[in-house]
Amino acid sequence: MLADLITLLTERSYVWPALIAAVAVGVVCALLSVLVVLKRMAFIGQGISHAGFGGVGTAAVLGMSGAAYHWQQDAVVALFCVVTAVAIGALARRKRVEVDSAIGILLAATMAWGVLMQNLRVVLMQWEPYRAWIGGSSYTVPWEQILFGSPLTVGTTGMWTALVMCLVVLATCAAIYKELVFFAFDETSSRVYGVPTGVLYYLVLIMLSLVIVVSIRLMGFILVSALLIVPGAAALMLSRRMGTVLTLAATFGVVGTAGGLLVSLAVGSLSPGACIVGVLFIEFCFAAAIAQINRVRHRAVTI
Repeated sequence: MLADLITLLTERSYVWPALIAAVAVGVVCALLSVLVVLKRMAFIGQGISHAGFGGVGTAAVLGMSGAAYHWQQDAVVALFCVVTAVAIGALARRKRVEVDSAIGILLAATMAWGVLMQNLRVVLMQWEPYRAWIGGSSYTVPWEQILFGSPLTVGTTGMWTALVMCLVVLATCAAIYKELVFFAFDETSSRVYGVPTGVLYYLVLIMLSLVIVVSIRLMGFILVSALLIVPGAAALMLSRRMGTVLTLAATFGVVGTAGGLLVSLAVGSLSPGACIVGVLFIEFCFAAAIAQINRVRHRAVTI
């Protein structure tokens, strides 16, 4: 298996772009996962990621679902994710609907839209003017690839898109780091001290949408939310110092994405998204075990 992995790394051109994108996505998603866990926004991330399926369906009808990378498809998916995120935030912040209800409604609606658009594409493919309009984009991406991701769909352009998007999110977080930490731990007090919590809330939702868009090519819509929960949850079990938590979360994210992708490539028949989630789950179990050992030691010392 190791020999096969070395061969892939040295001979297959698609491996390194996917691996670099995986590392970038792992770092950014892991850092955001700390905020997601602290603010209890895990289900919101789930809703945003599933909303992207509606974007994929719309892009397919517009002829953007070929075998090659389409930045236009990412733009459509990003639009769906951002609009859904803002809608969830608006409904939740104004207390018109409970946040879990808003997420459930929009999640189901966008998923259903995506399925209907995929069905419409199949129907339209029987119409000659439509086939001529989409040109060489008659290829239909398999459902498994859409739901669970594939490193084959990343490519050099996808890698650079992921790197640029991740750098933008990291720069934004660094610029407002203190406000984000204050907002994460005590939103009420931060509002009293003049922190624009409403703006920060929507900004976090938009950043989550952007990183989800560049993550779904590796993990698909079903599994990408794990990357926005597990690293932060595991890190917070081991420490409460923000610097340590962020370092641990980033480490868990990189090991999870890169390790899962390499396992998938080495075996050859395993879904990359499932492998990444599997490695993340192992990391979470490891962190839980270490946390339990530390608690037992602390009790023994105090006794």
